Amino acid sequence: MTHETREERSLLHATSGLELTLRYPLAWFSVAPTPRDLAPRSLPTRASRAPGAVRLGAWPCAGEPHRVATALRLLTLWLVTVDASAPESALLAAIRGDDPPEHDAPPELRALWETARRYRATMGPGWCARLGDDFADWLEATRCETRWAATLAPGVLPARDELLRVRTRSGGVALALDMIEYVADCPLPLAIRNHPAFDAARRYAARLIAVQDDLAHGAEDHAEGRPGLLGCLIRGERLRPAAALAELETLHDESLCGLTGASQLLRAEFSRSDVLARWLREAHALCHGFARWHTHGGPGRIALPGGMTAALELEYV
Repeated sequence: MTHETREERSLLHATSGLELTLRYPLAWFSVAPTPRDLAPRSLPTRASRAPGAVRLGAWPCAGEPHRVATALRLLTLWLVTVDASAPESALLAAIRGDDPPEHDAPPELRALWETARRYRATMGPGWCARLGDDFADWLEATRCETRWAATLAPGVLPARDELLRVRTRSGGVALALDMIEYVADCPLPLAIRNHPAFDAARRYAARLIAVQDDLAHGAEDHAEGRPGLLGCLIRGERLRPAAALAELETLHDESLCGLTGASQLLRAEFSRSDVLARWLREAHALCHGFARWHTHGGPGRIALPGGMTAALELEYV
């Protein structure tokens, strides 16, 4: 008898779920899209990196196959429904599973709505409203990055704090953390969701993944003139490349310590909550999965301005 590892099991879920997404539910489309067509349209390059993390077993987490498949359908449709031509109100209504779209609505919008009805039946309208709010926040942040790419003069970058505020939202981590409650069957009670440490855990997880992304791709963004933390530190704060990389490492460590501390506080406050224990376990797996994705799929060594290189190694125990 063989025992699958967590990564093998989640990879199987990811592969089978994407297969279902591409073949079965796409009766909404006259021509089924291929994986190459699933890149987001009119969004920054950074947005197209996120789906790779699925294949490393970070999100969706291991769970009941029907819920995993639904979450993967949402992930795929999330990418194909972000076309700016779709009204934001219609997108939000679809992802919340509210009233059905109009008859002449784009087919991907109806696909998103029908997928949302699956998790709405289990999680209820309140949870779907929070998911819609996080989707709206993500949409606003990605559009902000698009505006930066279109309007900022060459060499002009936003300030570090401003970039971090946008980057922690544009990674879509908030939606992934929401979906953990559905996929892992751990709906969190109001007392936990209202606790300050819960908000801190979500905030630090989003910042940790944003800094991971910049550690892995910051040199590429800097070379191509895209806004990124590494570029902000080198061009905006006039740090030398090695010092800028060290500052990114410090931001990473602060975020990891913040996530760990908030998680410990939540465990102490709600020591008998099994749903919180499951949610925290999967939230940490999410961060670990992104780190593994960056390490395995990234450049390995980072080319810095001035001919310097640095090794990338992200791993959590």
